[in-house]
Amino acid sequence: MTEDLIDRYLAAVARELPSAKRADITAELRDELMSSVEGREEALGRPLTEAELGAALSDFGNPLVVAGRYQRVQHLIGPRVFPFWWAAVRATFVVIAAVYVVLIVLDLIMNQRLGLGGLPSPTFVLGFAFGAVTLGFALLDWFGKPETMARWRPERLPPATGKRRSRFELLTEIGMGTVFLLWWTGAIHFRNTVPEIGLRIDLAPVWDRFYWWILAYAVVEIGSNVVALVRPDRAVLVRWMVIWRSLLGATVLLGVIQAERFLVVTGPAGKAQAMFDLWMRVGIAVTIVVFVGRAATEAWRLYQYERGMRTPVAL
Repeated sequence: MTEDLIDRYLAAVARELPSAKRADITAELRDELMSSVEGREEALGRPLTEAELGAALSDFGNPLVVAGRYQRVQHLIGPRVFPFWWAAVRATFVVIAAVYVVLIVLDLIMNQRLGLGGLPSPTFVLGFAFGAVTLGFALLDWFGKPETMARWRPERLPPATGKRRSRFELLTEIGMGTVFLLWWTGAIHFRNTVPEIGLRIDLAPVWDRFYWWILAYAVVEIGSNVVALVRPDRAVLVRWMVIWRSLLGATVLLGVIQAERFLVVTGPAGKAQAMFDLWMRVGIAVTIVVFVGRAATEAWRLYQYERGMRTPVAL
């Protein structure tokens, strides 16, 4: 009975072992296990009972755990990769949450008329993103060189002083920029009609003339936020990107504001076309001022930073 229980235990372990090394590992485990059993029998001065042998096998370890020591993969995400995986998961979740929060808020503001029913549920998107990020880092841990991720240089640390946007702010802006980019490229659609009153609002042709310029601005905006997030030490580059994207945005809107019509309103509210255009013209003008002010502010901060870098430190 004793030999049968040991054989059953070793067979359970062997089923989980790599086939190429199964025989050698099983023989090694048998020797180790028999030595442990013989040691216990010698201490007791008699053969072990079935219950005592079962306790000895329990102490030796669960068959899956014992076999796992000989597996090449010991964990899904190893300790060298885990901090980077966790940071990537958090960043991904914040961006997805920002996208959905923006969409939900817009939907509520417009009294649930954006037509978001075709979008996948947040639970599905978060689950899919979690699985995709985990799989990517697991493959990196198994087949890549995870030690390269831990390499860093002290000179890449962000400045110790000075105002800097938090990661949450940057990730939120990336999420909001992603919503705009998806809408602008037609990947998602917002309902532009109110069937109850026969109202329809479309963008005027002027926006088509600046389609690629606006697309470029959205890409640069997201890119500058990504650079600020992953390379906080590149403060000068980020400031230049903000300056150029602000000037680009102001220039594009200066071209758009020359148009006579910004929206095409049809239906009962069509009589208020002039009022819609007036509101849009005021909004565009304010945005131009904001863009120019942002560019001037960043240029001043850049000047102050570079002047501080040139100033010798008093000893």
